[in-house]
Amino acid sequence: MVDAPMTNDEFLAAFGTEQACADALFNARWPDGFSCSACGGARYYEISTRRLPLYECASCRLQTSLIVGTVMEGSRTSLTRWFHAIYLLSRTDGISALRLSSLILVTYKTAWLMAHKIRNAMSEADASVLLTGNVRIDRCYYGDPTFDDARQPLLIGAAFNDEASPAYIKIKQPHPSHVYENNRFIKPEGVQAFHEEHTDCSSKPEIYGYRKNNPALSLVARQFNAWLNLTFNGIGAKHLQRYLNEFAFRLNCSYREVHVFRETLAWCANSPVVTYPQLIAYKPMLQVPWLVFGSKARWRGAHLSRWGA
Repeated sequence: MVDAPMTNDEFLAAFGTEQACADALFNARWPDGFSCSACGGARYYEISTRRLPLYECASCRLQTSLIVGTVMEGSRTSLTRWFHAIYLLSRTDGISALRLSSLILVTYKTAWLMAHKIRNAMSEADASVLLTGNVRIDRCYYGDPTFDDARQPLLIGAAFNDEASPAYIKIKQPHPSHVYENNRFIKPEGVQAFHEEHTDCSSKPEIYGYRKNNPALSLVARQFNAWLNLTFNGIGAKHLQRYLNEFAFRLNCSYREVHVFRETLAWCANSPVVTYPQLIAYKPMLQVPWLVFGSKARWRGAHLSRWGA
């Protein structure tokens, strides 16, 4: 595989053609060489009469598409555009769908769908690792502290190294049933659910309240709040988790000192595709607070009058 690019010019030089992208995707999908999904055979014939190559197993004759089994499955968008999107989402600041659509020259809906498919691959990476060892779990929020009843309560957990620095983090939304809706405080069973799902359970994590948060985790919370607001002008509760997974994925790559583009490409090449109906499907969420007031204007007015604005 071509060495992972660092700058936009390096990216365009390395992955500016469909063939270069196809070669890189092949290597990312089969880093140890082609392996038939049916019989495990390593010998294959390449069929190049289509837009994207097919690989026919020399033993069982099963034909495998280059993009089947990847986040690109079923897409008619060119590989060069997909690779550019992967590169842009792997950068430190990420990118909004609106900006992505203008850079890779696709519609907003296509850019939004591509970005979420890539984020879903990052979520697969997150789910593959459990926190272990010296684990700390803190409560935190996403949102404007002025409107405390609209903030999204979150749990942030980290495995710490011997230098008391985070080595791997996870940021998760609790289930609405695990939150006191009036003050958005996460119940103890919500913290326990995080522990059971996202740690190896042999660890006995330290768990503290809002006023005793770990400084390193508080810094991460401030960073993802700023990133979500500056890059996307805020994110609603329904899709918030994928953005949190994206942020955590890049941060964990920096902790592990691996190249984010190469790691993102590897997960995109080996993660199942997620469809638009799956992305927009119903998800249980906390009730928006302005329903109690009858309108968002009345809700904002009540807050502003309380603060003397």
